[in-house]
Amino acid sequence: MLVVLPEGEAHHVSRVLRLRTGDSVRVFDGRGREWAARLVPSARRSATTVELVAEVAPIPEPSVRVTLAAGILKGDHMDAIIRDATMMGAAEIVPLVTEHVTVPKKAWQGSAALERWQRVAIASAKQCGRAVVPEIAAPAELAAVLTTHAGQSIAMFVEPAVGADATPVAGTPLAPGGTLLVLIGPEGGWSSAEVTQGRTAGAVLVHLGPRTIRADAMATAALAALAAVLNR
Repeated sequence: MLVVLPEGEAHHVSRVLRLRTGDSVRVFDGRGREWAARLVPSARRSATTVELVAEVAPIPEPSVRVTLAAGILKGDHMDAIIRDATMMGAAEIVPLVTEHVTVPKKAWQGSAALERWQRVAIASAKQCGRAVVPEIAAPAELAAVLTTHAGQSIAMFVEPAVGADATPVAGTPLAPGGTLLVLIGPEGGWSSAEVTQGRTAGAVLVHLGPRTIRADAMATAALAALAAVLNR
């Protein structure tokens, strides 16, 4: 089966990797299927075509389907969250609008930011060898996200001082299978009203210890810690 690569992927193959006709590549559809392939001559000079040689077993996805909802951060910091959450196996990423988000609306409203985040997710999946590209949802407020994911397990990461009932991540009651909504606040953290919203929705308040962790690193640290809990 012959497949013509999209323009961006064709540029990456020919201009960045500098591959030529006959070279072997791996291709994936972003939904969990992956193939060994090779570059073949194209009917159109400007096109890049691959022949799918054999379907291969992709790297398995995590045993829990994780949706990461993370407070919107400035500039490259949000790109880093998308990149690392893709690498850590998130199935869906929701840029979260909270009370303490300080990024101007013009920076994240509309299609431009969403398209950039989708490109970041694709690039991260390619880099880490993942055959699934997570869905990047449109920015949403906390109440809407909690409603959409009603009935799922929810882990709301907070600073230990926020509540006496916040539990270390190692004690989070999780088991393989099912779905999990992971909530990460922005710079400045959650407001007290948002913590109450989370509690009311059934969220388990979780912390990563006594240190203050930067907002742009928190999502990666949280997903890594949860992965360790699920795989122990």
